[in-house]
Amino acid sequence: MPVVAHNLTKVEVEKLSGSIPTGQIQVNLSPKIEDLRLGEVRTPTGKINGVEVVFSFEVTYQPEIARAVIKGLLLYLPPKKEMIDEILNLWEEEKKVNSVLFVEVTNFLTSELSPLLMIISKEMRLPYHIPLPRAQLRTQ
Repeated sequence: MPVVAHNLTKVEVEKLSGSIPTGQIQVNLSPKIEDLRLGEVRTPTGKINGVEVVFSFEVTYQPEIARAVIKGLLLYLPPKKEMIDEILNLWEEEKKVNSVLFVEVTNFLTSELSPLLMIISKEMRLPYHIPLPRAQLRTQ
């Protein structure tokens, strides 16, 4: 797995409405990469260089009943060390993100942050950001 470490710096969930309306509620997840820079992680065998990704992960509801923002950092190790310079140069010159890095970061954030968001949603009595499977009675 190319993401080897992560650190949350901010978790903010705000309920904007006292009651949850009935009917369809749309939930949008928006992972964003705010900055890329050279990063390193220390291991027992030495330092490993990678790309430090500053991210934000926003959850919005329609109608506006709540919003959530999670910010943090993670360390991405590309498949080849030479790609570190390519990724950082593309970011510095054009503010564009390598597509492989974006997919890996988005998948990692979704899988790591979904359980946290589920717990917070349950405690704040908000609709979950992903649909849960439900059993239904069949009529024959």
